[in-house]
Amino acid sequence: MNYSSDFSNRAHRNFDRRLLLRGAGAAIALPLLNAMTPAHSAFGATASAAAKSPVRLAWIFFPNGTNAREWLTEAEGDTWKVSSSLEPLTKHRSDVSVLRGLAQINASALGDGPGDHARSAAAFLTGAHPLKTAGNRIRVGQSIDQVVAETYGAQTRLSSIELGTEDGRSAGSCDSGYACAYSNNISWRSASQPMGKEIDPRRAFERLFGSTNSGASDETARRLAMRKSVLDSVRDSAQKLTNRLGRDDRQKIDEYFNSLREVEQRIERSSSPISLEGLDVAVPAGKPEDITEHIRLMYDLMVLAFQTDATRVASFMLSNEGSGRSFRMIDVKEGHHQLSHHQEKADSMEKVARIDRYYCEQFAYFIDRLKNTRDGENGNLLDNSLVVYGGAISDGNKHNHYDLPILLAGRGGGAHASGRFHQFEKDTPLNNLYLTMAQSCGVDIKELGDSTGTLPALA
Repeated sequence: MNYSSDFSNRAHRNFDRRLLLRGAGAAIALPLLNAMTPAHSAFGATASAAAKSPVRLAWIFFPNGTNAREWLTEAEGDTWKVSSSLEPLTKHRSDVSVLRGLAQINASALGDGPGDHARSAAAFLTGAHPLKTAGNRIRVGQSIDQVVAETYGAQTRLSSIELGTEDGRSAGSCDSGYACAYSNNISWRSASQPMGKEIDPRRAFERLFGSTNSGASDETARRLAMRKSVLDSVRDSAQKLTNRLGRDDRQKIDEYFNSLREVEQRIERSSSPISLEGLDVAVPAGKPEDITEHIRLMYDLMVLAFQTDATRVASFMLSNEGSGRSFRMIDVKEGHHQLSHHQEKADSMEKVARIDRYYCEQFAYFIDRLKNTRDGENGNLLDNSLVVYGGAISDGNKHNHYDLPILLAGRGGGAHASGRFHQFEKDTPLNNLYLTMAQSCGVDIKELGDSTGTLPALA
């Protein structure tokens, strides 16, 4: 869309925050616009105060621990030293804090023997020790994202979104007698019910931006079959809306639609069918074969979800815990899990560090996208988000669950002074961080797992 520049940024009619552009079988959420906030609140506050953006919370999980020698960082004056594995974050040093000394003790054996990978994923967001079973009597605890989503998520179309890149069965044993559900999920609706993560970017896109009426699934399928953009189906509504907006809002809509169309086109390209005539093979699932493209598409979808306020709570498993994925794009042919049991062998440790750095590069991409997406009058999405990046195993060879590799990105609407290095007392519960994050969006949670309070040092 192109808009003439002679429109003034004058006052227009106020629009509902939940306004959707609707077309045939499609509904598109909108980013926060100036026109969605009143000129004055009921208490006489100015528009800028009333327009304060919501805080978004996200948790990014990576599996199998790290090469701790190359990942864990130390203080460097008032900031943090960029370790070898975290070098891709150099330009974002002021946007990210390093949190040292945090532990997830309930991921430890506690008398249950082997199974550190399953416990790592299961305890990461729940703070609970999973019941050791390979059957259907799984039990761990409600995860922090779902605790927050129960109340905070009521204000958005989706209370939360759960994403991943690897599928995984829930039944049977995946790690030393622990059910696969533990290794393959970090988000839990209840102690016995994991949230099913979405690994297909197309289905995640449809969930976030598809139709809201019961008869839409057939229409959506027909639209996709004809390769029509979601945006095409709401073009008329979009034009009518933009004619009633001020200059700044029209620019926001334009930027948002361009981003939305780009993601949709990338999903379409990555999942377009290839002729298999004459070949005895099954048609592959509609997700990218290229793992980098897959990860970045999921990050892009999270940005769009936050930008439109479709949800304010997200989790993303970069891989399942215990994943044996190889990374040939960085010349790592062995499986990640296999390499993590490196037994101090230099070659294996170097390859683990290479994987750590690769994942960090993708996280830097996500930070870039958040930082370059406007939010509110003067801020960006990163200003109004808190994003945890890490896992519940520190050294992949030792399987230790203390001094965890944890980063916190964003400022949480002013709740977090980013760019710092924090050395907490040994075995400070990771769950204390989660209580602190919940408070930033007004959810007052008293305890989670072995929590002992909040982390006021982060303010």
